[in-house]
Amino acid sequence: MKRMLLILAMIIVMSCQSMKAQTPIDPNADYNRITLMYQYRDLGGDGTNGFEVGYVHGFALSKNTPLFFQTGLKMDMGFESESASESGLKMTGSLTTMSFSVPLDISYKLVFGENSNVAFIPFAGFNLKLNALAELSAKASYNGQHESESISLFDDEIGMKRFQAGWHIGFGFQINKFYAGADFGTDFIKIADFGNHTPTFHLGVGYVF
Repeated sequence: MKRMLLILAMIIVMSCQSMKAQTPIDPNADYNRITLMYQYRDLGGDGTNGFEVGYVHGFALSKNTPLFFQTGLKMDMGFESESASESGLKMTGSLTTMSFSVPLDISYKLVFGENSNVAFIPFAGFNLKLNALAELSAKASYNGQHESESISLFDDEIGMKRFQAGWHIGFGFQINKFYAGADFGTDFIKIADFGNHTPTFHLGVGYVF
């Protein structure tokens, strides 16, 4: 996760250098945006840290009002691991997840600044999510003997759901072509019959074109 945060920091530094070139923002024009976000997802007491990469397109809903419908495709991965040892027995458990989601948002683009090159973009909407991977791996070693096993959380015994739908709300700032934003949301559909609604937080940067 330190590597992920370092990448985000490098992108911000590089983008700050490019801010010297003033690029006016059209408040009513369609837009494309790619993002790289840090992600934290609560799976019911066991949170995963990871990342999300995504693309959205904003469709203008009016020629006079900067109101947009934005949708696209996002992919995220989450990771979590724990280890313990006692009386010579060492145990390690790790969880890896991957999901694809489609956002269905309404956004508003408020442009300001001396050169109209800054925009505040709040948004809210729904998302449809496909959980593609959820693998739990366990390793144990004792007196030179090693054992490992992996199981899918989609197995009938656990019953993690492949499909979820939820809501989210967030905001972003665009300066020239550079974007920085955050959002929070949760799912209407529980991740499993005995699970929770998987609250999720994102924070990251992007590029608008």
